[in-house]
Amino acid sequence: MRYEFKLPDVGEGLHEAEIVRWFVHEGEEVAIDQPIAEIQTDKATVEISTPVAGKVVALAGSEGEVVRVGEPLIIVDMQEKMEAVAPYTPQQAAPSASPQAIATLAPQQAIEQPVPHRKKHVIAAPSVRKRAREMGIPIEEVKGTGEGGRVVFADLERYATERAAAAVAPALETIEATVPPLKQAEERLPIRGLRKKIAEKMVKSAYTAPHVTGMDEVDVTKLVDIRTSLMKQLEGTSIKLTYLPFVIKAVTRALKEHPLFNATLDEATNEIVLKKEYHIGIATATKEGLVVPVIRHADQKSIRELAEELAKLTEKAHRHTLRVDELQGSTFTITSTGANGGWFATPIINYPEVAILGVHAIKRKPVVVGEEIVIRDMMGISLTFDHRVIDGEPAGQFMSAVASVLEKPEQLLLDVR
Repeated sequence: MRYEFKLPDVGEGLHEAEIVRWFVHEGEEVAIDQPIAEIQTDKATVEISTPVAGKVVALAGSEGEVVRVGEPLIIVDMQEKMEAVAPYTPQQAAPSASPQAIATLAPQQAIEQPVPHRKKHVIAAPSVRKRAREMGIPIEEVKGTGEGGRVVFADLERYATERAAAAVAPALETIEATVPPLKQAEERLPIRGLRKKIAEKMVKSAYTAPHVTGMDEVDVTKLVDIRTSLMKQLEGTSIKLTYLPFVIKAVTRALKEHPLFNATLDEATNEIVLKKEYHIGIATATKEGLVVPVIRHADQKSIRELAEELAKLTEKAHRHTLRVDELQGSTFTITSTGANGGWFATPIINYPEVAILGVHAIKRKPVVVGEEIVIRDMMGISLTFDHRVIDGEPAGQFMSAVASVLEKPEQLLLDVR
């Protein structure tokens, strides 16, 4: 019996997904819960497993094509034994064979009928399977040391080390001179998967919301001193304290004073929707592209809690193990160019939000304080806002509110419960 496995609903409000990579081919035998494809939605990259075992008869399309929720992703023949017969075609019916002919052919067919090759069923998490593919390791050959024979990351590293050692040649061979190949004038890379989704969202944001960016610099000398002191107190712990937790606290305080920035624009009803909760998206760069994990109820968390959650979400982003719910629901986004980044930038709004804050490198610069020129730690900030919702004056007030906390971080003690 043939089973049509239809693309399930993998996320709230998502109606389609792009096929990033097939793990199976037509004619291949699959086991229950075996990963068959990697798909890309607007929110995340997800591995899809088959709920049935059998032979793959058809695939929905080639890599890069889009499949809608509810449409067949693969068709599986669930027959346990495959007979050596030609595929059925309605236009051409095969003539009936006599009982004697069947009796004569049956023994020969039983001998010549190849036994279908079934892959070893491997117990491994999707993230481990993905890492094995990235390392070029056939996971069926890896001996699992986890519970119940489960393959874990350490098994992949051990397999790669053993394979590399076995490939070392016992002696050097004479290098033959070869003619270097001609260099190609250009190379074309397909835009697919996460890169394609980023491109679509950036275009939609830039061509929907009129972007305006304001820039300023903030004296964070006190903040640098406080962070340095706290880092010494956290020595011996696994907590990595960056400047972002302080920026998040400054932003949530500013959002409460200026609620227009914690909002979206409902174009269907022509209404500004003010959000009463503060879920902060953190733009995070990965090898595949930019993702925005979300810290929920950021205003209710301490500096320590924010640092711990930031580290956890960043690690999951780089391992591609973020859940869909960890990538949606943000009300305001912060992007950081890092210590080695530029001084200013013009961030693109994480649509349908109405603003995004960029924080940039901290540099020691000469600054006029009173009547003296002194060396201070200065940080550049950039605020991009949707001019349909926000004007220049409230944007300046919002930036001043953020800068006030960053310049005098001792104010955060007032929020300690």
